[in-house]
Amino acid sequence: MQDPAKNNKVTLIIIFTLIGLLVGGAVAYPIGRSMMDDTKSNSSMTQDSSTMTKAAGLRVTLNNLLREHVTTNLTVSYNIIDKAPEAKMKASLDAQTANAVAIATAVGSVYGDDAKTAITQPFVDHLTQSNNYAKAVVANDMAGQATSLAALQVNLRQIADVFNSVIPSLPSDTLYGALNDHETLMNQIAVAYQAGDFNKAYELEAQALTQISGGADALAGGIVASKPDTFKN
Repeated sequence: MQDPAKNNKVTLIIIFTLIGLLVGGAVAYPIGRSMMDDTKSNSSMTQDSSTMTKAAGLRVTLNNLLREHVTTNLTVSYNIIDKAPEAKMKASLDAQTANAVAIATAVGSVYGDDAKTAITQPFVDHLTQSNNYAKAVVANDMAGQATSLAALQVNLRQIADVFNSVIPSLPSDTLYGALNDHETLMNQIAVAYQAGDFNKAYELEAQALTQISGGADALAGGIVASKPDTFKN
């Protein structure tokens, strides 16, 4: 598993979209399919930043940040399930929060402080409910799981609406569907890990990383198409 505390430097203007985002230039397309069809790994993106175009650099940065989103969230879930020591739990929560701050800052770097503020609260709420879901899984609390899942649906809809308001070409329903699919996969990982089916958990984790990489690539392409003057070189 990747180190969730690694320090990714945001070197270009970037934007987030949780858990499988898409901007298809002037026309959006189903993100979930795009993410699952993309099987490229980050190993193909090791070119020196000094020789990369801005568009290529953006793609690398988005992959790093969104893959870190997956690993930090899952590390918190694993630590909750494992009843990790307080210091370890705090470190993973700090890494999760740091990634969230980087994502919110990235949004603001493209669309301004209003967009940054708009995305921050639903995103933080999303992380809280994801962690609460893991706690409910540990306790075998079906009511708690249902409550967290219902709250997550509200968070995902808010996030989808925020991005639709920033990028009208991105349909809110399309984004919501992709975010929901990604959240379902992440929750399946927590359930498998809690059940002791670690092989399945790590197989699903690999799927989640591939999924988010596809989303990052689709998003990077959309940003470049919508900001041609920024990515001339």
